Amino acid sequence: MNVKDVLIAQLNACHENTWFVSLLNSVEGLTEEQANWKPSESNNSIFEIVNHLIFYNERYLNRFIDIPNEKNDNNNTFKNRKELNWNDAVKKITEIMSEWKNVVMEVDNKKLDEKAPDLAHLTIHTTYHTGQIIYIRKLQGVWNSKEGVIG
Repeated sequence: MNVKDVLIAQLNACHENTWFVSLLNSVEGLTEEQANWKPSESNNSIFEIVNHLIFYNERYLNRFIDIPNEKNDNNNTFKNRKELNWNDAVKKITEIMSEWKNVVMEVDNKKLDEKAPDLAHLTIHTTYHTGQIIYIRKLQGVWNSKEGVIG
């Protein structure tokens, strides 16, 4: 297995369940009200986490394909910067994750080897926040354990 195969496997795991729940499955079926729910004011909502993932996945994708990002202080990455409703935010993160897979499949190995650490960290970051989303859904009582995680 080469670097490209490993990164594609990681990106696929963000898209579809493997032995853990994917990001896309973790947000499936949520209403906007459920996505905005917080266990306390010091926590982030699922919607805020998805905003954060949109911010970083899009930013790193732009960097990967040599599109300049606007200057940003990286504060408030959990804010709804694009003013999307919940369904559009889910659509946006789905599109970004699909584009990541397409770009990695098409990129030459030299560039991929150079950028692989950033992408590996980004997929781990996405998976970390997916776990938070599932935990929040469990707190709300809106997670079906048949979706991949029992507990």
